[in-house]
Amino acid sequence: MKTHLKEKSLVMLLALAIALPVFAKADDSQGDNEGDNENNTTTYVVTSISPSTFDNNVDTLITITGTGFSTISGLGVRLGKWQDDAKDDTDNIFPLTNANVVNDTTITATVPTGAIAEDRESITVYDSNVTPNTHYTLEHAINVHPSFEIDDEDGDSDGIVEENYSRSNSAKSFFNLTLQGKKIEKKKWIKTTIGKRQGKIVSVTNVGNDTKVRVKLNYGKMSAGQYNIKLNYKDRLRERVQKNHKWKYGNRWERGTETSNNAFVVSGN
Repeated sequence: MKTHLKEKSLVMLLALAIALPVFAKADDSQGDNEGDNENNTTTYVVTSISPSTFDNNVDTLITITGTGFSTISGLGVRLGKWQDDAKDDTDNIFPLTNANVVNDTTITATVPTGAIAEDRESITVYDSNVTPNTHYTLEHAINVHPSFEIDDEDGDSDGIVEENYSRSNSAKSFFNLTLQGKKIEKKKWIKTTIGKRQGKIVSVTNVGNDTKVRVKLNYGKMSAGQYNIKLNYKDRLRERVQKNHKWKYGNRWERGTETSNNAFVVSGN
């Protein structure tokens, strides 16, 4: 009798030991599924964006194509996903303006000047008149490229750095470049060239969503003329990705080149 009870107890303990890891695994899987469930139940679907690539130096009207848009009573459109993951640099939220339902398959909206600049940005359409808000996100839908402005510091605000010809090898010019909609963390990730000369990056400062770059150029003995200012950048973004059915955070690099033609002028001889 005692042997039978011992055998029965061992069987029950073995069954419990096998079951426990299964329950724990099921809980982990459910958490991943909830995190991946970006689109809730909606009567509308987004299928494409046009144009899908542009610079952020001017307001850009985009056309959003899909189905069921006539059911939206409180239309809102924004760059980024519905939920902002603080650890993910690629899903920052930026509201669009002038959103309008044209018909059941078409929405128009404006991406404002200086919008967050990023490749493979998501776009979210939502209805604010429904509680909770319904929303639909089209991931990796759009590429917004940054632009830069030149502060020439001579008071005329024409975006052109002007210097007089100098025979001195030590002649220096200082000016600021503002990279709009892109936050660069380190000086070594930015390079500038003026004509064929390389400028020195003195400092990099983040202001809101922009990056202010202080540049020093040794322009001594540069021939009189007009020169292009070119800015090359790279940006490291932390992104949440799914691998082998698990969510992980990894780095993604973006690189770009912006040019302002005839923006550095040397006068005289």
